Amino acid sequence: MSEKEQENSVAEEKVQAFQKHLTENEISGFDFRDLDNDMHAYVFRSNLPIQGQNLPFMVLLDDSVYTIIQVQTASNIVTAEKKQEICCYLNDLNERYRMLKYHVDSTGSLFLTCCIPAGTPDFEPALIIAILNQIQGHLNDVYPEIMGKIWNRG
Repeated sequence: MSEKEQENSVAEEKVQAFQKHLTENEISGFDFRDLDNDMHAYVFRSNLPIQGQNLPFMVLLDDSVYTIIQVQTASNIVTAEKKQEICCYLNDLNERYRMLKYHVDSTGSLFLTCCIPAGTPDFEPALIIAILNQIQGHLNDVYPEIMGKIWNRG
């Protein structure tokens, strides 16, 4: 097997394992997408219900030894004037919750990212679902405070 074929199989094996876990555990609501690029990346998208909002998230599976979970916590909301203050607050959250990382992109959208080391032999779909459940609990706790900071209420 060539190195290129072996790389492809890593992402594909992770996708197959994740799809199998979702099916066997009757977990629905995921949209699957093959990004069809040189990175051999695949995305599972869905939404997390948080404090009356449905926050979009994705699980990125690729040929690397990592699996990425990213939640779009707010879209185009952090203004240039507020960015420094919000980022200081987010850095405090990043220190308190070391596995989770918050950041604001150039459009003012707020993201929460979790990077899980998970190559093929150690890839555990149940762990991804468990971490998603932990992220949901975490966001239910901190989302009102985050949005209060953004809207100058906290």
